[in-house]
Amino acid sequence: MGENSAYYNSLKQKRRQDTENIKSSLPQHVHGFVDECLLRYQPSTAFNYAQDILFFYKYLKEKNPICRNLELRNITFEVIENLGPQDINEFQNYVASGHKPDKTGNIKPANERAIARKMAAVRNYFQYLVKYDYLNADPTIKAVVKKKDPEKKDIRRLDSEQVQKLIDSVENVNSASYHSRVLSEITAKRDLAIVTLLLNTGIRVSECAGLDLTDVNFDENSITIVRKGGYEDHLYINELIRNTLKDYIKNERPTLLENAEDPALFISLKHRRMSIRSIQHMIEKYGKNTGLSQKLTPHKLRRTYGTALYNKTSDIYMVADVLGHKDVNTTVKHYAAIEEEHKRQASQVDVYAPDPDEKSRL
Repeated sequence: MGENSAYYNSLKQKRRQDTENIKSSLPQHVHGFVDECLLRYQPSTAFNYAQDILFFYKYLKEKNPICRNLELRNITFEVIENLGPQDINEFQNYVASGHKPDKTGNIKPANERAIARKMAAVRNYFQYLVKYDYLNADPTIKAVVKKKDPEKKDIRRLDSEQVQKLIDSVENVNSASYHSRVLSEITAKRDLAIVTLLLNTGIRVSECAGLDLTDVNFDENSITIVRKGGYEDHLYINELIRNTLKDYIKNERPTLLENAEDPALFISLKHRRMSIRSIQHMIEKYGKNTGLSQKLTPHKLRRTYGTALYNKTSDIYMVADVLGHKDVNTTVKHYAAIEEEHKRQASQVDVYAPDPDEKSRL
């Protein structure tokens, strides 16, 4: 398996091709930037940058009178040369406004993360233009930088009772509708193995979908995954994961396989590797069966595991390592709310109160 497996190579190749397709729709003066992104970053990151620059040029075509009647690829560099900080601020406001309807037809404001991502791409683009002397000044430098809300919100996660209800929902398919129950009975062992794996390792859904059968090592009780960023990592699994995986691999995976040579660990009802989206739908389905008020996602299970591990160990470095965070500050940011809860609990502890056991010995 690993980062050089057929699965990951095909994903990378598709992302590169998608990025090249975007590049071909953009003006010639953008091509060098996209090429540099493909050289510097993982294919998925380069694709995201290309998408965001495409979005920026579509904005220019919509809002700039000079560009309105032009094909995107025919927008001249003169338009870029004449952009100033105020133009960049207007673009940020455009992104923040939402500008397009959601599935219900309502236009909702973009969240801070969406704005930050698009601005990161635009800033990188202008930095590239200045670095290679296409521009003398970068208009994004003097543009407004939106400050993040200093208030840290509690991370969304399941409590222990909800975790148990979720497990019960996966194990007890009778609670589902007839159609859902029939399908769930076919994949019951697979679904339980996935939910157990996500809840007890905190791996990302992409890491779960990318698992091959050979990535599971029962001799060492470990799995090998490809992390975000494309590097290999291995994690140890507990007895619960081991048992559910063994049960699925031995008793159910063979019935789902159409091609015995398929390397994928988790097989769909279509007899091929489960996609990220299909795992997300499966988790969401069981969340509804459990009666959760909010949509259940694999990432919420990841947060649930991270929270539980931190509560048990109080070791932020361990949590960062197991979750695959390269920077511990990422972990601190996500789990700051737990720190605050610990501080509140500490304020209620009378550290100088006599120890009842010690008092009884006097």
